[in-house]
Amino acid sequence: MPRRARNRILQDGCLTHVFSRSLEKRFIFQEHEDFELFKSLILKAKTGRGFSLHHYCLMQTHFHLVASVLNLGEFSSALREIKQGYFDWFRKKYERKGPIWWGRFGSQVIENARYLYACGLYVEMNPVKAKMVSRPEDWPHSSSRYYFKGQPDDLVDNYERPSYDAAIPLTDGLNVGRGSYIGSPLFVLTRQ
Repeated sequence: MPRRARNRILQDGCLTHVFSRSLEKRFIFQEHEDFELFKSLILKAKTGRGFSLHHYCLMQTHFHLVASVLNLGEFSSALREIKQGYFDWFRKKYERKGPIWWGRFGSQVIENARYLYACGLYVEMNPVKAKMVSRPEDWPHSSSRYYFKGQPDDLVDNYERPSYDAAIPLTDGLNVGRGSYIGSPLFVLTRQ
């Protein structure tokens, strides 16, 4: 089955989870400097570019961004610039040839702030699930320190988060990484 066009999934004004993986699960973020350079590319691209970033997590083989899209065209351009900028830098630094990214970025529409918050928590738990750290705030390359420790993070745009009790539990059918939509069963059903 052919993939759906991005503008058939995402649209101006939506909430989204986007992710991109490295080719063959290669470590494309190998040193602290690599993570920091990627963060600087995100910061540069998001400044005045039609999106707000609420959660993120950079892993050695992939990245996740949870955002509000104000303008889909600008958002897509910004993501292309981030990935291309990192590719150019990585290729020069490590003297590599050939692609590093496995295709275009994946995306999922998020129903509302409750699911946005749950998706953000899911994303920030990646290093814990990978047994790289015991707590999400111990991973220096995600938004978890902003939320759990109150540390400033220029990448993160605050939003009205639901109370912890009102948040969707991570075990409550949250299909991050599967399908094109994250939300209630009715939301997902009516979008397909």
